[in-house]
Amino acid sequence: ERHWENTTYVFGFNRYDLVDLSRQSLSKLANQVYLDAISAFRREDSKALSLHSQKFLQLIKDIDRLLAADDNFLLGTWLESAKNLAMNSDEKKQYEWNARTQVTMWFDNTKYNQSQLHDYANKFWSGLLEAYYLPRASMYFKLLSKSLEEKMDFKLEEWRKEWIAYSNKWQESTELYPVKAQGDALAISTALFEKYFS
Repeated sequence: ERHWENTTYVFGFNRYDLVDLSRQSLSKLANQVYLDAISAFRREDSKALSLHSQKFLQLIKDIDRLLAADDNFLLGTWLESAKNLAMNSDEKKQYEWNARTQVTMWFDNTKYNQSQLHDYANKFWSGLLEAYYLPRASMYFKLLSKSLEEKMDFKLEEWRKEWIAYSNKWQESTELYPVKAQGDALAISTALFEKYFS
């Protein structure tokens, strides 16, 4: 019997532990998949690069869905708490920008050079993974694939320009994210365990 099927799961702290442990396990797998993708790129194996890239992107989506099942892992909570401190609309806009910037890329960037503090305070939060890190990773892998197709070196400047522009756009945006958990953490964790580790 799997340890997380214990009936004491009904208590919130067990749900948190379940989500956090599952998140850590999937993150370690994602790290290995990323290394496999880079290895494929260096071998100039476009088929393997595509395979590992797609798996990495799917892992981001799945981890985001897992994190959405617990109130402690929601981007929306962070953003709303920042906006709630505002006394007027200008402050609300500024506080949300501050909150988005703090957990992504700080403002000391140029068009081609990312902030020295990019990902300094990154978080594993539902919403942040799918809305910010997923597009960023997708851009990166597309450029890797393009490099192999064109038999050219990886265009680091082009990658940085695209990533920085996206980061700045996301930081300026105001889309809303859930502030309440969605989904069954136990069911999601079990399904992801079977999908990736069985």
